[in-house]
Amino acid sequence: MELYQLTTFIKIAQTGNLTEAAGQLNTSQPAASAHLKALETEVGFLLFHRTSKGMRLTDKGAKLLPEAQKILASTADFHNKVSELQVDSTENIRIGLNTDGQLLRIEQLIQGISERLPQVELHFIDIKSEDFVQESTSSKIDAGFYYGNLAHPSLHAIRLCSFRMVVVYPASWAAPESGLSLELFARKPWIWTTQGCPFYRQSMDYFLEQGIVPHTIMYVDDESLIGNLVQGEAGCSLLAEPIAMRFAEGGRLQIWKGIDLHIDLHFGYPEVKNGSPVLDEIGSIVEGMWKAEA
Repeated sequence: MELYQLTTFIKIAQTGNLTEAAGQLNTSQPAASAHLKALETEVGFLLFHRTSKGMRLTDKGAKLLPEAQKILASTADFHNKVSELQVDSTENIRIGLNTDGQLLRIEQLIQGISERLPQVELHFIDIKSEDFVQESTSSKIDAGFYYGNLAHPSLHAIRLCSFRMVVVYPASWAAPESGLSLELFARKPWIWTTQGCPFYRQSMDYFLEQGIVPHTIMYVDDESLIGNLVQGEAGCSLLAEPIAMRFAEGGRLQIWKGIDLHIDLHFGYPEVKNGSPVLDEIGSIVEGMWKAEA
């Protein structure tokens, strides 16, 4: 039994005329007749009396008509609900941000996703790079940004760029006539990142290679707070150059570029979700943004 057969059955019952029913269904009279004949064959009895005045329902046909109408009404309701869900359905995607949204080009990301994935509703969550694997694999976030080289089998990672690291120090610190040096800064108070941070591992390895151990006075895991503390003359520190440049704009913080140290920025999501149409498209948008502005 096909839906088009029920549609023809109902239309003939409404019009009482096979030719008129066929016209309203935008089909031919022989086709409509074939639909009816197939339905009658399947149910095993006649649905209409054929008379000179047209088509008249049999008793059994009259009893089946309401059931056929219910089936078509239910089908229409199904398609309406599908259309409603297609229009109104949203997919919530939680993206972890490990640093300043301006640096990560979040405004551009929002625009790209709204154009290519209008069904996606974005939620941004502050995270630490050191916690990225745990946050993503535990489904606290669906994807996100992180510093360092987390070559982890559970992650699908996209390398976006490599930021130069610079020393930031209070503007009130006068540079000696002989100039600034790593040895000079090593004797100053340092605001260091927490030990789990990728900054910490790479920076500490770099200093140890130079035979220098910084005089650490505190550990801080937030770049903005580090910048504010340096501006407040609490000590010196290391920051990614784009972050440092913004803090230096007010003149209360100075930058020294005398170190050869870089930190990679990645965008990633769980490897088990590699192949997800939405996450793959978001990854493509993010990668395209950074390649375009490289």
